[in-house]
Amino acid sequence: MHFLKKKIYDKLNRAREEIETKSSELNDFVSVLEYRHLVRKGIEDNKEAEIWSDAFCAALQEHEIVYIPESDKPYYIDKSIIIPSNRRIEADKNTVVRQMSGVRVLMLRNENTMDGTKKPINGMNKDINISVSGGRWEESHCHRAGYGQSGMYDEERSYFGVSACMFFNNMKNLSLKNMTFAHTAGFAVQTGDIKNAVFENIEFEECYADGLHINGNTENITVRNIKGEVGDDLVALNMYDWQNSSVDFGAMRTVLCENLELSSSSGYKALRIEPGMYFFEDGSAVDCSANDIIIKGVRGINTFKMYFQTPQYRIGEQPEKGGVGSGDNIFFEDIEIDLNAPIDRFSEYLNSDPVKGSFAGFEIGANIENIYFENINIKLYKEKYPMSFLICAGPKSVRLGDMEVFDPYLSSTVGKIEMKNIRVNGAAKLNLTELVHEIKFCDINSDGKSTAEGKINMIIHAVTL
Repeated sequence: MHFLKKKIYDKLNRAREEIETKSSELNDFVSVLEYRHLVRKGIEDNKEAEIWSDAFCAALQEHEIVYIPESDKPYYIDKSIIIPSNRRIEADKNTVVRQMSGVRVLMLRNENTMDGTKKPINGMNKDINISVSGGRWEESHCHRAGYGQSGMYDEERSYFGVSACMFFNNMKNLSLKNMTFAHTAGFAVQTGDIKNAVFENIEFEECYADGLHINGNTENITVRNIKGEVGDDLVALNMYDWQNSSVDFGAMRTVLCENLELSSSSGYKALRIEPGMYFFEDGSAVDCSANDIIIKGVRGINTFKMYFQTPQYRIGEQPEKGGVGSGDNIFFEDIEIDLNAPIDRFSEYLNSDPVKGSFAGFEIGANIENIYFENINIKLYKEKYPMSFLICAGPKSVRLGDMEVFDPYLSSTVGKIEMKNIRVNGAAKLNLTELVHEIKFCDINSDGKSTAEGKINMIIHAVTL
């Protein structure tokens, strides 16, 4: 094993041990059924429903461990459930907790959240030691609702960048395990500004945005055995993000994403890793970098996106302030990719534009020092898409009328790529020229702001026959 990977695993194992030890020290147990007197009656789908919001809130305020037993009816929720520090929620596998239709706020969040959009979160008054295990957690949606329509922090949307079923930030030691999410209209789970977290054995059924949406200023994150159907990224590691999708900005360090399986019915087969420069209200900046990350054992994902991207902007106008991010020691291994079409179905890619039309299994637009690829099996369809590759490095550009989707003015450099056992269409590949592409633009939008290039300084390639 590469010595850097061993350091990552060792650090994550220590973090997991700390989470499990702290959670096991909790012992004040109660069943939520003891709070049945707080259940209210309501109407859902023209039928009488039991609303357990007040019962859940009271149980969590008064006890460390709250048990939610299986029931023949869902536990309906009509407001956000606030979880204090040192709490564990245990639900049976077939327990259903369902948000009532028309509810636009979060289902669960920790108590001492903070908004880091305008200035860095100071790390004071963090929550600690929160675990949720088991249960089926449902919203009542049949499509993606859109920002500001579901998963809001509160009715005033006072945290503009929160859009999720569950939200956790400004905390240490979080565990979400053995859970199913269904019909979530925003991100199923959104988190950031967090140290030590485990997301394990989680399944998504008919979810319409990201599954796990992990934002910046995070450290020691284990994501393992994640599968199912989502409308966007199965897992998003967005240390930088748009303001409608994050309240946590900063570096991400020491992450394992292992055994990820996106269902074939999912509409967008991507996993995003997004470093970038973020600027706070006072003009100060933070490099939302990606460091010491292992992505291993992935099926169903066709494109791994590693580039900064602003919201689309009108040609001739200034894009949102930001910049290319950085990273180091990113490992991809045991990954199968069927690149049968571009992930973004714009004409530039579909028609193999010789300048703009390159797409790849791994698209890099960040200043990465070292990146490693091992045991990668990719199917390319060069006859149909001659501009398809294993790896592309550099800027992207797509014009929609007078709007630019990407950021063709941003150059980036990869210091070193190491590759081992790369197979293309079932065969070990000896010639790298067809696998890797450096993108170069020269004022492609004729606006004086669309010249950039991607560089790879060194490639080391070992072949296993």
